[in-house]
Amino acid sequence: MKVDITASRAKVEVGPPGGPDVALPARFTITVTEGSPYDLRFVTEWDEAERRHTIREATFLAPDNAVRMSSIIRVPIAETVSAAIESRVLDDRGWAGVVADHPDHPPEHVDALVYLLSVAVGSAKPSANVAIARGLSPASGPKRVGAARKLGLIPEAESGKASAGLGAFDRAARRQA
Repeated sequence: MKVDITASRAKVEVGPPGGPDVALPARFTITVTEGSPYDLRFVTEWDEAERRHTIREATFLAPDNAVRMSSIIRVPIAETVSAAIESRVLDDRGWAGVVADHPDHPPEHVDALVYLLSVAVGSAKPSANVAIARGLSPASGPKRVGAARKLGLIPEAESGKASAGLGAFDRAARRQA
């Protein structure tokens, strides 16, 4: 499978209140060829309300056959898009590089940045990425994320669903009022 990704020049800032931040491209075009069963093209754009990239366009091309729904449902769309964006956003140091790039910020702020950045690129395991970034067991991620949440650096999440959107901050504020 061959994956090509291009990014827009327009940027958005991702990070907790009070920093640190990372600038992400506002739009990605991901092209997957030499895969099975189709060549794919996805366009993602930044969704400010959700504070994450969302797929705005999906193209499935079957050069020799018809595109079939029964085959489309087997294409790991979310994983493909997330992995492509993650590979573009992170350098060869992976999530640990995000921590290394922010040595002068409080650990909870950097943990929040890793979490929010993980959500922004569509990772299925943002809490585990926080622990991995620190060289810890993935199981320790939720505890670190919980500490950042208590400080108001990460919005409250719906049960079982990672959250980084502004709406989550608003809902949490209304519950506290």
